[in-house]
Amino acid sequence: MRKVLFTILAVLLVSCTGQIPSRFSQETSKPDITPDYRDIIYPSNMAPANFRIDNEGSRFVTIFTAGSRKTILKGRVTDMPLRKWRKLQAEGGTVNVEIFVRNGKDWNRYQPFTITLAEPIDQYMAYRMIPPLDEYYEEIFINQRDLTTFKESTVYSNAMVHNGSIGQCINCHHFRNYSTDNMQFHARQYKGGTVMIFNGDLRIVNLKTDSTLSAGVYPAWHPTHDYIAYSTNITKQAMHLSDPNRVEVRDLASDLILYDINDNSVSIIENDSCQFECFPAWSPDGLTLFYVSAAVEEDYNKETPRIMKTDFKAFHYDLYAKPFNPETREWGPSRKIFDAAAINRSATMPRVSPDGRYLMFSMGEYGVFHIWHRDADLYLMDLFTGQVREMNEVNSDDVESYHSWSSNGRWIVFSSRRDDGAFTRLYLSHFDTDGKFSKPFALPLRKPEYVENLMKSYNIPEFITEPVKVSPRRFARFISRNTAESVSYAPKKELPTTP
Repeated sequence: MRKVLFTILAVLLVSCTGQIPSRFSQETSKPDITPDYRDIIYPSNMAPANFRIDNEGSRFVTIFTAGSRKTILKGRVTDMPLRKWRKLQAEGGTVNVEIFVRNGKDWNRYQPFTITLAEPIDQYMAYRMIPPLDEYYEEIFINQRDLTTFKESTVYSNAMVHNGSIGQCINCHHFRNYSTDNMQFHARQYKGGTVMIFNGDLRIVNLKTDSTLSAGVYPAWHPTHDYIAYSTNITKQAMHLSDPNRVEVRDLASDLILYDINDNSVSIIENDSCQFECFPAWSPDGLTLFYVSAAVEEDYNKETPRIMKTDFKAFHYDLYAKPFNPETREWGPSRKIFDAAAINRSATMPRVSPDGRYLMFSMGEYGVFHIWHRDADLYLMDLFTGQVREMNEVNSDDVESYHSWSSNGRWIVFSSRRDDGAFTRLYLSHFDTDGKFSKPFALPLRKPEYVENLMKSYNIPEFITEPVKVSPRRFARFISRNTAESVSYAPKKELPTTP
């Protein structure tokens, strides 16, 4: 029989927030909940994992038990008081969850599930919130969230600086070593430039020179020295009418540059005319720069419009590593470490774990900007062995794209369109010492239904250990009152070759 009648011999247990039914039928399945927090590994310091019970019913009781402590909540949506969740977390180990649902006069008890508490996560995360319209710049925010609570605040909004109908597009926020004393983001169009906090002080610079393709685009802040590696890109965007990958963002040309903050100068890292270099990422010791690059024909005409119509699927990016001496600012020869093109695939967005052991990247059928590619999945390279594997533990049937490591290397966050195929949402997963990821779970919210009605995408999630200390108003005043400072150009330095 699917249901077995149970009778609880004890008296009815009551708390200030709910009660346990004395008679119920036992279900053989686990409850349906949104988000799916069933049997996950969860940070020991994170905000409550609130969820909605999706099983049909008129009354609902949820029991959370950890050690000797029990919390009972009523209602279809759990809204766990933070102080009660903290007490459950303090017990450590595992939080067991039981759900009772009433249909008519009968109560049903579903199979319990667990939330296993593991290492803590960085207290804060920064991300961009963007609307769905391609040319709609009025409501783009860089926000920060306290992951131990539900408090969210704005770092900067593009609506704060404008000149009538001329506004800004803000993108590519990035932090040095998870600290907000050194961070940057780009403000494009009106009063544009790369806005930077450097050792707590504000500056705005124009990284474009006569010797470079563009200003800096995708950044990677050096972990030990005052450098930032950037790609420089000539980028075009196309909309498809019938292709399931509705938007294609691709480069007509791309190089890599190094910005020396103290010298206020840029120099070339890579600008091979037969390569499209993009998405730099440093090793934790700062001695190696990883990036992706696609081979192109030497006579490739970057102005030819045909590439957006016919050739965009022919570009496949491989993974490269390039040695660097931060003391002398000298570069060694690049080395291909993963040939994605050989398997007719394309790799992008490399990010190295804090211990330097693993490199995570996104891989799809073609191109370098996978946030709209439904076939894009996450992959992991063991830098000690060179082995690459698909991250089947976290991937879905839809887009997995931008990803970041926590500072302790035990958690990742990534962007996914698995919920509705239209908007990117944030998912987290635990990474254990054996190199395995746990079942991914959605970023917890006080009201789980909030994200279902949110007509914006989360973009570029980055862990940080502290909040951004510069207020949005101070950013806006600084950008309004200052013109981006020009940078000088410095020759590239090569490491001596070994005889």
